[in-house]
Amino acid sequence: MQRINLILSKASIDYSTYCNKVFSFAKNEKTSGLEQTKERIEATQLNAQRIKRIEKHTNLLPEIKTGLSQIKNQWLWIIITESWCGDGAQNIPILKKIADEMPNISLQFIWRDENIDVMNEYLTNGNKAIPKLICIDEQAIKEIGVWGPRPITIQDKVNTLKKEQPEISHDELVKNIHLWYAKDKGESLQKELFTIIKQWRDKANN
Repeated sequence: MQRINLILSKASIDYSTYCNKVFSFAKNEKTSGLEQTKERIEATQLNAQRIKRIEKHTNLLPEIKTGLSQIKNQWLWIIITESWCGDGAQNIPILKKIADEMPNISLQFIWRDENIDVMNEYLTNGNKAIPKLICIDEQAIKEIGVWGPRPITIQDKVNTLKKEQPEISHDELVKNIHLWYAKDKGESLQKELFTIIKQWRDKANN
């Protein structure tokens, strides 16, 4: 309950505002977060393009559309992210499409670097990895589940590549990650979330 109260105390933004912020940062050669580096500014500019492309070209799988109507609880999805986050740009537009199929879901965002106290509650192996999605049952005011920062199938590829090429550079690793996302076309995220959402539904009903 303590960390739910913490996250609910933060000022959040909706999806439209999140996208407009990313597009504005990209246009003005800026980025969200504390580090206004060339690398993060360029990443934000790439992410603005990715968001538009994924919104336009990604379609939900038929089973996703039919299965999500069973969710009856009122849920709040809060996503921790930053404009420079490549995994955020790849996954958030699809998460939005999934949320749109579930009228009982409210989708909101908070910036990681402005809310480090929240981020510290949702670390991944001790790291401030984003995006992180926190599912909250608004009626019971309790945390139902957490997802992120990327689909398991993509993470498995990352782990394998790091093991096979321990000296791989960060830039080369990131390049491979985005190639995997492009080939996957959002299917791994959809299938993973479909399974997780059903688990969250069962947990919320118990």
